[in-house]
Amino acid sequence: MFANKNIILSIVFIFMCICMYFAQNFKLDASSDTLILQNDKDFKYFNFYNIIFPTKNFLVVAIESKKEIDADYIKNINSLKDSLIKINGVESIFSIVDAPILLLNNLNFSNMLNQEISNINNSKYDLQLILEEFATSPIFKDQIINSKKTVSSLIIYLEKDNDFSNIKKQRKDIINNKVSNQNQIKEINKKYRLLKEKYNKERNILISNIKETLSDQNNKYIYFLGGIDMIADDTLQFVKNDILKFSIVVLLFIIIILFFIFRDLKWVILPLISTAYAVICMIGLIGLLNWEVTAISSNFISLMLILSISMNVHIINNYKKNYSDINRKDNLKKTLKIMFWPCFYTALTTVVAFGSLLFSDIKPVIDFGKIMIVSLMVIFISSFTILPLFIYLFPTINKNINLKFAILNRFFLLSISHTRKIFIINFIIFLISLVGIYNLKVENSFINYFKENTEIYKGMKLIDQELGGTTPIDIIIKFKEEDKLYNNNINNDILEINEDFNLDEDLYVEKKDISNWLTIEKLSAIKRIHNFLEQKNEVGKVQSLYSLINMAELINKQELSIFELSILYNKMPDYYKNDLILPYLSIDENLIKISARVKDSKDINRQELIQNINKFLESEFSTIDEFNVNGILILYNNMLQSLFSSQIKSFGIILFTIFIMLLILFQSFKLSFVGIIPNIFAASFILGFIGLAKIPLDIMTITIAAITIGIAVDNTIHYLYRIKNNMINNMNIRESLEDSHQTVGYAVLTTSITIAFGFSVLSLSNFVPTILFGLFTGLAMIIAMLGVLITLPASLLKINL
Repeated sequence: MFANKNIILSIVFIFMCICMYFAQNFKLDASSDTLILQNDKDFKYFNFYNIIFPTKNFLVVAIESKKEIDADYIKNINSLKDSLIKINGVESIFSIVDAPILLLNNLNFSNMLNQEISNINNSKYDLQLILEEFATSPIFKDQIINSKKTVSSLIIYLEKDNDFSNIKKQRKDIINNKVSNQNQIKEINKKYRLLKEKYNKERNILISNIKETLSDQNNKYIYFLGGIDMIADDTLQFVKNDILKFSIVVLLFIIIILFFIFRDLKWVILPLISTAYAVICMIGLIGLLNWEVTAISSNFISLMLILSISMNVHIINNYKKNYSDINRKDNLKKTLKIMFWPCFYTALTTVVAFGSLLFSDIKPVIDFGKIMIVSLMVIFISSFTILPLFIYLFPTINKNINLKFAILNRFFLLSISHTRKIFIINFIIFLISLVGIYNLKVENSFINYFKENTEIYKGMKLIDQELGGTTPIDIIIKFKEEDKLYNNNINNDILEINEDFNLDEDLYVEKKDISNWLTIEKLSAIKRIHNFLEQKNEVGKVQSLYSLINMAELINKQELSIFELSILYNKMPDYYKNDLILPYLSIDENLIKISARVKDSKDINRQELIQNINKFLESEFSTIDEFNVNGILILYNNMLQSLFSSQIKSFGIILFTIFIMLLILFQSFKLSFVGIIPNIFAASFILGFIGLAKIPLDIMTITIAAITIGIAVDNTIHYLYRIKNNMINNMNIRESLEDSHQTVGYAVLTTSITIAFGFSVLSLSNFVPTILFGLFTGLAMIIAMLGVLITLPASLLKINL
């Protein structure tokens, strides 16, 4: 290697240039479909009923006034609406200035369908009376105006991207088609990526233009932009900022810590060169492989910096410890020979930990696992090529510069003098941790994923509290029927879903008339379910066919008959029917949809809410043939529950696999068993702490236990490897422990501090799951370090090696 250093340097440089070229393909993705179980049965049904009940994609602008809405506010709404409608990509806008005035006009059932209905802009009525009608309307309250009449919303309907929608459907059909070949899949994926990138870029420009327009408005009012696309766009911006911010701050931390440890600029620069090379190569490989980086995997650069420096410090520490001016080349070769296997196994155990993410059914989690597995391979190769190559090129070393830690002696004396107390304390902490683990829960509050000082949090909270909640939940109901006729014009998409969910394939020869479909029993069921949801504290705005019926009965001042409702349906203008009826009723499919929004900012148990709704539907209705509780709330909850389940199941596999690896490395059951204990305690302590603190697990903190064991076991391997070598050299156990504390213990302490500080940098994020992941993983590293430097030596004293 060293004899051909110029050739190796050339190869290294060329490979880096290739990776830098492909780095331009590096992509970020924060779309909502990245957090869905793609093989989830509920997700398939979600796609099915969205064919039956198509909904437009939209954004919401919430406008808050310090006092009740007045004429100036209405003037501002009109001005803002005129500005927003000119933005490319905006199809239409609905607000309080567009809402029809139904009650004040004293309309009755016979004439309300045959005359033009006035709105705020052309009405003769007092503004406050109109607002009072809207604020109590079954249709408009908590939708476009709050009950206090201080907040209203503009619903911005976005133009549909037909090219992207079509390619998504084609891609789904090809992937699901078992006879599709790899060339077809590769080609459709390429087209899909290009159109998705175009769609994301255009949507980002659209949102930026809306934000710019809002920033130019009257500053008497506060403006907030919300909606699914807004959340995705803001999350993407957070991810971009986090990657840059974390990389810089982690790098600064590492420079400071390396200089503090080695007190020599050379030993700061060399590991940074090796680490930088690994990061650049990995970014290029991600671009080459067309992997997309999401909010979950966006921390890979920070993790690479931390893990690479950790491995480099162990190598450098060993090299400095055995350095000799007489034969520096042989000393370097000896160091690499000694450190190869412990470093190989530390990389391998961490690969096993991140490999557990591959058992998930969630694509971004799987991608995170793949990215980190390849990253660890790149780190290992770089640490044993780039680092030793530059050490060889710049061999001078000052052995006198070496920081000593008095605390290592204290840890050593504590471990050999109080072994019994250490075991008792560890056992008590472990039992308490088990109680915390038992109380772990998984929650999915989107609002709480962002810091309170961010605009997205403020906007979501305002919409959540004043405009009927944020996270959608849908109830799809199929009523029982007697006559089932066949329709040859069945939609292929619907047929596929019918087969998946055992729905009726016997559709209708002709469209059913509303008067034949409507019954008192059906209307009663819809009303009861609607009211049940409205009475739940966790639920905000509820929308269904009953909302329109309730409004019509208020206008009519009495209950409407089935005949009157049929006339209302048949005579209603299409633009009202499309907005108020068809999103909630499909006569042809004998299905109705009841939509609600859950108040995300409240401290609620979403799993319990879902169970209560299912229980109510199961026990209360004889007219219901089938029902499905669905929507974003359900899909995301399913994802979290699946991830939690997969991580719990893989936890035992990880422990067993790492134990077998330790057994192969050390060829000692006792060493392997003792080596795994501190890491189990570290992982259980963190999970127990999270459970006792009643902090819900989320998309990132769920993975802490597996990742903690994978990273923390690295120090254990280095420590035990030194112990084994000392025993081979005929040291007794006490001498071996003392030597290990002063050599490997030094590296364990410094690398653990480096890793802990590195993870703590993630607390600078605006994305709360990232903050919690960083803080808890950093804490786990400190606990694992204490386990290696205190509990492990105490255990080794007792097992009689």
